[in-house]
Amino acid sequence: MSIPEATEIIQILDQLDHHIADDLEGQYLDFKPSLGPKEDLKVACEYAVCFSNAGGGVVVFGVADKVKGRAQAIQGCKGHDLDVFRRGIYDGTSPGIDAEVFELQVPEGTGNLLVMRVAEGLHKPYGTAAGLFKQRISKNCMPLDPSAFQHAQVRTAALDWSGAVAQGLTLQDLDPLQIERARQILRTKAPSSGLLELPEASFLQGLEAMRDGRVTHTGMLLFARREVLAAHCPQAQFHYVLHDSETTVARNDIDRLPLLEAVERMEQVFVGPLNPEREVELGLFKVRIPQFPVEGVREAVLNALTHRDYLNPGEILIRHSAKELVVTSPGGFVAGITPENILRHEAVPRNRTLANALVKLRLVESSGVGRRRIFRSALIYGKRRPLYQTDGFSVTLRMFNRETHDELVQLVARLDAQGAEVSLDHLLVLDTLMGQSFIDVAEVAEVLQLQKDEAKQVVEAMCQPPLDLLERKGHTAAATYHLAKGVAKTLKGKAAYTRTRGLNPVRYAEMVKVYLADHQRIDNAQLRDLLGLGESPSASVEASRYLKKWSSDDGFLVKQVVRGKPFYTLR
Repeated sequence: MSIPEATEIIQILDQLDHHIADDLEGQYLDFKPSLGPKEDLKVACEYAVCFSNAGGGVVVFGVADKVKGRAQAIQGCKGHDLDVFRRGIYDGTSPGIDAEVFELQVPEGTGNLLVMRVAEGLHKPYGTAAGLFKQRISKNCMPLDPSAFQHAQVRTAALDWSGAVAQGLTLQDLDPLQIERARQILRTKAPSSGLLELPEASFLQGLEAMRDGRVTHTGMLLFARREVLAAHCPQAQFHYVLHDSETTVARNDIDRLPLLEAVERMEQVFVGPLNPEREVELGLFKVRIPQFPVEGVREAVLNALTHRDYLNPGEILIRHSAKELVVTSPGGFVAGITPENILRHEAVPRNRTLANALVKLRLVESSGVGRRRIFRSALIYGKRRPLYQTDGFSVTLRMFNRETHDELVQLVARLDAQGAEVSLDHLLVLDTLMGQSFIDVAEVAEVLQLQKDEAKQVVEAMCQPPLDLLERKGHTAAATYHLAKGVAKTLKGKAAYTRTRGLNPVRYAEMVKVYLADHQRIDNAQLRDLLGLGESPSASVEASRYLKKWSSDDGFLVKQVVRGKPFYTLR
């Protein structure tokens, strides 16, 4: 079940003749009698918090919850100003909850019910202005216990667990070898860093691995001895599985490693024979391309280690096969990040202190470009674009070992040598067009996670020198874009451009006549399929234009309509 809409609430009200309202309540729905605007607002704030801390929900005011019979149970509401009520909920909750408030007309009582609808919160935990924190559990709003409260704060990045003191740890619990490992990394990446000149205690203080002489959780994750890490943070488990077939495992490593060592361990795996390479010739040069680009793997592992929920008992799991690499980390996305906006959303670290330490060590970027680097490292070789997925409790990144597209590698290298940079946005558009003939601005916006006007600028630039990667077909909002002639020939073969540009309208008409001789009738969808126009809105517009032309007074088609659906037959 999910948060009920207005139509569903009306259907539920019909059940009041045989049930009391209390029987109809659940995880996403509650009924309350109306006690007047002032008292109802207090209840609304409490339940807005309760539902926002869970999966969202609805409160219907004006229904007695212990009375059977619709006419008796529905008493209605009066005297509520919707704007004042909505603003009161926002002011009475922290962070402020933007609730949907509306009236539902019914024949019983006062004729109106007041409905408050809230979505699951993005910035949990929520509380009332009076400091009340509750969470919906089944049919009840239960107080958040201290551990659940802390977990909710960590899960949504409201509380930086990585910056808190690791109780019971001292400097002696840290491994000098791991500290030296950090210095070596920094020495390699930023030899002029002032941190390198500092003595050990100050070096750790500079990384916020220690604060006021006490070891933080960041210090524990980066530098603790293995036995200390196992005792104080058993959930910091790193699990690597190598599959040599769908049903057999060649390697199954489970370790609790200091973070920097875990990253190094994975790099060693993916620069070795378990990640075989192939060569692509680029003129006088050769490029070695691994199954999984090491740069992308490194970013994926660092992201998992940095942004996982360390209060979640789960482990970081890496499944490696010849076909794909799957990295799963505990904890869902935070602060509004979704798979649909992950390329554009600003970085929101769940463990800010840990992320800052890795930035200072030059292992990650503070600007969130690591996610884009993961995509680019795959697409630059013509591999399938990576895929992010989440169930709300964990995040999974899938990287695929599709065979490299040698011609794309050569094309990008040639443009780069000419000073024409092929960006990630350009690669994403090319990747999409490798599997279809056309793309319109709406689809480009979805692929690039941009607004339509920004997406249009990207594809228009791809139509112009120095890139000259695309051609536009049409000059209206329904225009489509396809690979330019030379690019289509290079990437998809000699006949690709001819197929993409399509046959001329005269030949289209011949094909339709032959089709109708066999099938007697044709509609817009069937015409698009016949001519290979695709499924986009612009393709539907193009098909409609042909059908209108061919069914004019001097055309060869006759338009007919049955049950509101048009189709065409031979005249």
